[in-house]
Amino acid sequence: KIAVAGSSPGKTTVGAAPDAVFRADHPVVLSIEANDARFVRVIVHRSSGGEPCLDEVEVYTPGSDANLALAARGAKATASSCLAGYPIHKVDHLNDGRHGNNHSWIAAGSGREWAQVELPTAAKIDRVVVSRDREGNFHDRVPIDIE
Repeated sequence: KIAVAGSSPGKTTVGAAPDAVFRADHPVVLSIEANDARFVRVIVHRSSGGEPCLDEVEVYTPGSDANLALAARGAKATASSCLAGYPIHKVDHLNDGRHGNNHSWIAAGSGREWAQVELPTAAKIDRVVVSRDREGNFHDRVPIDIE
């Protein structure tokens, strides 16, 4: 199961890609009904082994290829936890615009963990893109049950 939720005050939008297969080296595009949202949260219930890992969370508006979730655009990433002791795995890597294991976030736990991006202002979004390691070097810690 792969789904995502976006929210703004008083409203939550949920989208899903029920037939999507999350592969470490390919992004998963989660389409949602276009709605205003300021927060986008990805909840990982289970990974292929160990703590889940994401190298990027991207947010897009209808008809645009501009990633609104980038820190350079003023978006802020937060997470439920972060694996300590590994500087290459930081919350800030969730929206730094760089892909690959060396620019990724790994949760500290293997249960229900989440990564969130707060956009600088609410925007009409219609898709969220998440990935594990687009460089294709690592195939562990792949989220396989997310919402």
